[in-house]
Amino acid sequence: MKLLIIAQKVDADDDVLGFFHGWVQNIAIHCDEVKVICLSKGRLDLPSNIKVYSLGKEHGRNKFFQGILFYFYALRLLPKSDGVFVHMAPEYVKALYPLNFFLKKPVILWYAHIKVSPTAAWAISKVQKVLTPSKESFQYPSEKIISTGHGIDVKKFSPLGIKKASPPIILAQSRISRVKRLHILIEAVSELRSIHSGPFECHIIGDTIYPDDEVYLSELKVLIAQNKLESVVKWIGPVRNIAMPKFYNEASVFVRLQGGGGFGKTELESMACGTPAITPTPVYKDVLGRFAEDLYFPEDDAKRCSERIHRVLGWSSGDYEVCSTLIRDIVVKNHNLENLAKRIVSEFEKKP
Repeated sequence: MKLLIIAQKVDADDDVLGFFHGWVQNIAIHCDEVKVICLSKGRLDLPSNIKVYSLGKEHGRNKFFQGILFYFYALRLLPKSDGVFVHMAPEYVKALYPLNFFLKKPVILWYAHIKVSPTAAWAISKVQKVLTPSKESFQYPSEKIISTGHGIDVKKFSPLGIKKASPPIILAQSRISRVKRLHILIEAVSELRSIHSGPFECHIIGDTIYPDDEVYLSELKVLIAQNKLESVVKWIGPVRNIAMPKFYNEASVFVRLQGGGGFGKTELESMACGTPAITPTPVYKDVLGRFAEDLYFPEDDAKRCSERIHRVLGWSSGDYEVCSTLIRDIVVKNHNLENLAKRIVSEFEKKP
């Protein structure tokens, strides 16, 4: 199998997309050759059967020149490929279509987004299959959609045998953006002080991207000051994906604030490390057993969120250990990167 992959970025050190470096590594295990066209690349540590071609965003090349490079690489690589895997970039399905109209190479799109843009809808109509972590991750009426689970590197994201931090850490990781609802966490932490007797800290990992993100960050800092949480809430900033296991292991509980959709990558990484994740999505309820209620709160309900954090921080060591084993097993069984990589390649090998 000679596979062409089209993605946004391949960089082992990236704080947001660093995980995709591992995806490429694992997919290549099941292929003779893998060629990757990406918008930008950074540090690479890949086997010899992988070649990465960047469109040069990391060097400041403009979109016009990026477009020229894309078609230059695509004209060279597409005819020699057995299929094309496009990761979260339906725009590239559209860009590739004029060439592939004649070559008719199978194209599979990975997509995990609740909202479907017109470009994504058009791309879905043209690709052979759409892979997504779960039906809840991508609610779109199409027989092409296949649920595969997320791709979590359970060797990298695993219990490290280190002690939990004292005082306990409540951890969140996401882009600093309004849609991520981090203000709910700050409100929950403020509520928590009135019901939890011991000390604790809240660490937020992430960075801003857009101008409004900076405005939102300023608003969050004002909210922290108003609630006198300066000594409790700590901004960690961006952290490389490869460095995240230590943060997950040190934390006592992880919190996802944005509801809707299905399984999320960050809470699954935390769970793979054995750290419970509280989320505002019901997709985990069927697999968490007696811990399901303690690890769920309705979206935007800061009071319930604080109550759930309080419950988890108050678990006995025995309950915590049982939950840690359970949640890691869930990720290993249903969201293992090795299994996903095999599945991606096997979908190309199936006859139409």
